[in-house]
Amino acid sequence: MDRSLRMTEPSRNRVGTTEKSLTILEHLQQEDGAGVTEVATTLDMSKSTVHSHLTTLVDCGYVTHHDKQYHVSTKLLRLGGRLRDQSPLYQAARIEMKSLAAETDGVVRLYLKEGDDATMIAQEGYHPGIRERHLGERTPLTESIAGPVMLAEHGRSDGEYSDDGEEADDAGNPDDDGTVTHSEIDEAVRDRFDRIHRRGYAVETGATGSDRTFAGALSRRDGTVMGALTVTVPGDAASPLSAGDRLLEAVERVELSLTSWYDSHATFSPKHSWHVHSN
Repeated sequence: MDRSLRMTEPSRNRVGTTEKSLTILEHLQQEDGAGVTEVATTLDMSKSTVHSHLTTLVDCGYVTHHDKQYHVSTKLLRLGGRLRDQSPLYQAARIEMKSLAAETDGVVRLYLKEGDDATMIAQEGYHPGIRERHLGERTPLTESIAGPVMLAEHGRSDGEYSDDGEEADDAGNPDDDGTVTHSEIDEAVRDRFDRIHRRGYAVETGATGSDRTFAGALSRRDGTVMGALTVTVPGDAASPLSAGDRLLEAVERVELSLTSWYDSHATFSPKHSWHVHSN
């Protein structure tokens, strides 16, 4: 099941009917459409149950029906797009993203921190050698380059750093022999976070070694980590390391814009971390 629709910790108050509808919706998206029989067989549900859920989803506008095939409609895109556009993080970052992509010839992505996950909410730039990602793609913080930099910023301490100054990889990859002993895990994580703190950004080399990604955390003035900005540059870039410096400049400007936004709004509404009421 796609992480975007799964719950990390099952609630005691889960509604089975709602869960089935979302499971069916997710299946339609993954298969690029399906018929009642296919959905029922794959998800081990009765045809009558599947048909009832699909009919409801069609009536509510989340699914379209044509020629006995059901497809996810664009309603979710509209809802997600509207939510993204209302985000102060996106409002603060969108102009900087365009500039950073143009300056580095790279692909710039904006991630929103949602619990223990990082969700990509915007992207600028294109390069045929850089792997594509989909808007709304949700990844555990421990499995994304955006994750370490957000975790490092969240857990920042006032202790001394022991960085060796090298441009090491911060993706959390194992050593050359592919193993990390239990006693080394905490030390390895601490060292990685130290490098990120010292530089101000995390670095990850692509699986093929043909590109490099730089990631910087985006925080509010009170230290709350909102998300991360990343830039991926191709291996043939004239000066890939300069992308890290340009990223830091963009992060600083985005954070200034975030500060201005929050200073102009009142206290938070519990509905959403950025959903606030004006003074």
